Formats: sequence, C-alpha cells, structure tokens
Amino acid sequence: MQYSKSEHIKITGLEQDLERVYEVLDDYLKDIDLSGKKALRFRLLTEEVVRLIKSIISNNSLELWFEGTNRLSNIKLISIGQMDDQTKKELGSISTSGQVVEEKGFFGELISLFLIKDSSQDSDWSLKEYEDKLRAKKAEDKFSMEAWEDLERSLVGNLADDIEIKVRKNKVEMTVVKDFTDSLAFVSTGRDKIVSNQIFAGTGKAAAKSLNRAEDVICELGMSHEDELHAKLLFEETMGMLAAMTGNYIAVIWFEKYKKSYCLKLTARTQMDYDKKQDFLDMSSSRRNENVKGFMGKVMDVIENGILDYEKVMKLSQTYCGTYIDYGNMGMYGVMEMAPDCGIMWSLNDYKDSLSDEKDTEEGAKEAWDELEKSIVASLATDVLVGVKGDRVDMTIICECKG
Repeated sequence: MQYSKSEHIKITGLEQDLERVYEVLDDYLKDIDLSGKKALRFRLLTEEVVRLIKSIISNNSLELWFEGTNRLSNIKLISIGQMDDQTKKELGSISTSGQVVEEKGFFGELISLFLIKDSSQDSDWSLKEYEDKLRAKKAEDKFSMEAWEDLERSLVGNLADDIEIKVRKNKVEMTVVKDFTDSLAFVSTGRDKIVSNQIFAGTGKAAAKSLNRAEDVICELGMSHEDELHAKLLFEETMGMLAAMTGNYIAVIWFEKYKKSYCLKLTARTQMDYDKKQDFLDMSSSRRNENVKGFMGKVMDVIENGILDYEKVMKLSQTYCGTYIDYGNMGMYGVMEMAPDCGIMWSLNDYKDSLSDEKDTEEGAKEAWDELEKSIVASLATDVLVGVKGDRVDMTIICECKG
C-alpha cells in the first residue's frame, strides 16, 4: 500500500488556485493508485473543504497538501495569522457570540475556531466529538436537533469520516480524514437511514439493564425477526468484550439501519492513569504466548494496546499449531507507520484477507481461520472496524440485512 505526500500549495485566490489544487490532487491520486468513484468523492470533498474554509477566511492565505494511502487519506490545511478586526466583526455577526456552542451549527463551529479570539489559548476540535455531543442532546434540545440537521445537510460533514482542528497561537491546522474501506459502502448517509436511541454502558453498570434496553432499541429499526436476533447477539458480544476490559470506560452504543444493511456503533472513552498503563504494559508484554479467547478477545486486545501505543498493536500475536499469527499487524491499515499520531485503524476484513492468503499452506493460519468461522461476530459481520486514538475508541460492526 503506497504512502504518498503531495507538494504544498499556497491558496490566496479561490478560483485560480483551485485549478492548481486539482493538478496536485490528480498527481496524488496517481501516486496512491486511487481511481473511479472513490477518486471522484475525494475530489468533491477537497473542493468543498477549500470553498468552505475560504468562505471563512477570505483574506487569509491557506497552505494545503494531501497525504496518506488509497485506503486512508488526509486533506491537510494550515492558516497562519490572525484576522483583521473587520473580518472578525463580520464573522462574529454570523456566529453571534463566536463561542463554540451547538446551536450555531456546523458552519458556526468552524467559524468560532478560525476566529482565534485569544492566541494564548490552544484548543482542539473534532467532527466525531461534535457529533457525539449533538447525538446525546438532540432528543431533548431543539437547538442541538437543528444543528444535527444542519450537519447532515453539509457535504463536507457527510463526505468526511472525521475532521480535526488544532488551534495553536496564531495558527489553525485542519485535517480532513477520508476512509476508503470497501465495507463502508454498506453504511450510507441517505435519507433512508434510521438511527436508534443510545445505550449507555460503563464500568460497574449492570449489564442486564443494558441488554433489556437493547431489545427496545433494536425494535426501533423495524428489521426482520432474524436481523433483530442477530443484532441482539452482536450487542451481547460487545457487552461481553467491554466487561472484560482492564481499564475503566464510559461507552455509548447505538444501531443504524440502512436500505440493505445495518450496523452497531460504539464510541467509548477509557480512563487509564499512568500506573495502570504501566501495569498493563508489563502484563501485555508477558502474555505474548497466551491464548486470547476468540475473535472479540482479539478486538479487545487491539483496543487496550492501541490506547497505550500503536507499536503494541503491531506486536500482538497468538500461537496456533506452533506458529505465531500476528493478528494485530494483519488487521491494521492506514498511515500509522508513517504518522503514528493518526491512531490505530484495524479491520476484520484485513485480518481475514491476510489469513486467507496463508490458510491453505500454514497449519497455524488454518486454525486461526477456523476460530474466525466459529465466532458469532465474525460470522455475522460484513466487517468490523476499530479505531483507537488517545483515550477514544470507535467500533463499527457492519452487517447485511438477511430478512
């Protein structure tokens, strides 16, 4: 998988410089071997990002470049220098107070960050965390509901898999992330999407209450009886994984239903202080040869080690028939080896593909493949995607509707 980084482009005027952006983008797409609909979507996302940011900082210059692979690519932008007082006044009138609050919507969120009202204060923002806040509040707060609807109308918000913004003194750094994993094609953003209510889980919370709540939540999706049973099994397996985790956590779980598929989504925050991290590092380094229990045990290992260090995930392995199967490295994808601060991305399908290449010739790979076929989650899921960055965990279990 070819990693590439494009040249940096200075953008001052929109229309004339946009042509130069397209030229550099075309070269980047050739370098990473990305074509067809995926390339068209990335081109559209790039154009919309540039137009959106230039509408906010029309008088400031931007620096833009691309980096990543044909699996996970980033659009990177930097804006340096404070806005003049007149521009701040105009933007402030658009965003009312200029503060980061949900009722201003997605555009207002970006404006408030680019204003840089106090250059001595650093701040970080991400689309995923903004979505988390709105998702939790939109059922009870009409302003959050309006902001959620505004976000769903945004091309940038829909096309990007995440947006991260860092404000450092007079510099704003923006990273727009696009994941081209094939299984994500099953998870659309169309109008036919149904999103369930949320289920909250955490260390010490009664699992039985969460399981009872899951039945009601799954019924909201209007699926067939078979798909409802499968969804409940996925939830039970997920709760079992959470219960076995070493550190404390706070998790939110919900379901989304699409035209031909559905998914279980989990977002969790882990709480692991330095001493606990060190204890876990010592424990994980000494259990290399121990048997990890099943597929979800491996997912848990990826999550817990990913919180500590991406290199720990690269080293995760288990012995089958005297052979080491490096399930951590075999499932990882993206640009982590070039940019470890991007976090961990791991996929069931990548792990399966790696095993499939070896299972006919290696006894160890065949035994690991047989374990997958016995797994409830691995058998039901089209894919399982795990992302870990800092203390945040995101997991998506994607399934095709059977009924």
